[in-house]
Amino acid sequence: MANRVLSLLQRGHAAQAVALLKPAIEAHPDAKQLRWLLIRAYVMDRNESWALRTLGTLAELDPDDCEPALWSGWIYLRQGALGEARESLASAACSATSPSATRRVLLLALIEQHAGRGDHARQHLEAVRRSERVYEEDRAALDHLAAALDPGYLAPLRARVELAAGWTANARAGSPVEPAASGRDDSSPLGQLSAWLRFVAPTGRWARPSVEAELRAIGYTAEAGRDFSYLELGTRPGLLLGDLAPNLLVAYRFAALLLAGGDRYEGGPLWFYNAHRAELEANLLPQLTLFGGAGRRLFREAGRSRVELDAGVGGSLRLHQRLRLLGALTSRWYDADKRAWDLFGGAALVSAEVPLPRSWALRLGALAGVDWYPRSAGYFDALAPATKRRDVLLRLSLSAFTPPLAGTRAGVTYEHSERFSTSAPFDFQDHRLLAKLDWSFTADPWAPRTVSRQGRVPLEHGLASPGFAERLQDLLRQDEAAQRSSACVQ
Repeated sequence: MANRVLSLLQRGHAAQAVALLKPAIEAHPDAKQLRWLLIRAYVMDRNESWALRTLGTLAELDPDDCEPALWSGWIYLRQGALGEARESLASAACSATSPSATRRVLLLALIEQHAGRGDHARQHLEAVRRSERVYEEDRAALDHLAAALDPGYLAPLRARVELAAGWTANARAGSPVEPAASGRDDSSPLGQLSAWLRFVAPTGRWARPSVEAELRAIGYTAEAGRDFSYLELGTRPGLLLGDLAPNLLVAYRFAALLLAGGDRYEGGPLWFYNAHRAELEANLLPQLTLFGGAGRRLFREAGRSRVELDAGVGGSLRLHQRLRLLGALTSRWYDADKRAWDLFGGAALVSAEVPLPRSWALRLGALAGVDWYPRSAGYFDALAPATKRRDVLLRLSLSAFTPPLAGTRAGVTYEHSERFSTSAPFDFQDHRLLAKLDWSFTADPWAPRTVSRQGRVPLEHGLASPGFAERLQDLLRQDEAAQRSSACVQ
């Protein structure tokens, strides 16, 4: 019986589940699981008054069980009846170390959030984090609430891995070498791997050591593009200062790039550059971040080695309940050992994700960048000796993603990039089509231990963990790749 009902509920047939459960409960009045299933069916069918009546019956059958009072409080919260919700939770006498006690405090936090009392809600949120056990579905609600109430909170472990395979019309477009156009067919199948991991030490809320590690690799299979394949490795240890906004990250970044192709001195693979930088990120508001960095990048081609300075501002803006924009403005200045490689420029980026029915999603992205080489006359284009190089890069992308499953979702992306340069050999146009597999992961070894759904009827809050929400830092990492295609800034 229970399996048949669960199957109906999973398919959204709540009314049929109610019709099936009523006679079964009359025949087995002491079967508590059937009553719990009936409550869930009533809630799904928006018949909350009968759900509350059934919860009252369950409370009479087992006065020591605090779950009926918790479910009643949750239903009142859904209805916006905050006073009744508080009264119901106040009557719930849950064992102090039980996951039900954790649920009670979590619901209190949700009530205070809806009441607009953020400080009280955050106090309850901290109590939930200190609990011993939490129900599986409540953990997703905890993550959702933390993102809403505590934008300064960072999970101790966060990782993201993206695998992609597809085709490009121009393998040179993303090359760190940035060779001049050759006039031949540079199209190629390709594969990409991006991985990012961050650990934040739980040393308090005012000073937290952190370390990030990053890997980016791209490989082209066609002979024309094979030498442009590369592997980039990076790490960024730092210190987070402050709790909620404003807060500050002070960090050191090291990066190195291994290029598959060789040069006139040595065959590949070879280390093309390494970088040492100091970086700052200041979160002035939950939706506004200032960032910048300075350091030295050493290229194998010594004349390109440089001192670099960059800065920018970025943030998010919610235009609609279902539409959130991420954007950033960046600027950069490079003082190269060889004057022709000196550069100053900037870029504007924007990304929007549009939720679709059944948890599908569309993502739109755009980038516009410009770079000037003020001392480059005659260096990049021998046919125009008086021309100083200036590059304009435009890129548009459209992605579609499947619903997430176990932290993973699949997608397909089309990108169109075009660069217009006053040095004609460095113009390019590129079309890329990629199939992607994206995996996102967060973990807190010090968080409450999760209790499985097995053997009980879970309370479906409708609050999901924000695991795949694109962050400003994700957008900026994409910008680094875009810069590499722009004006040889990498």
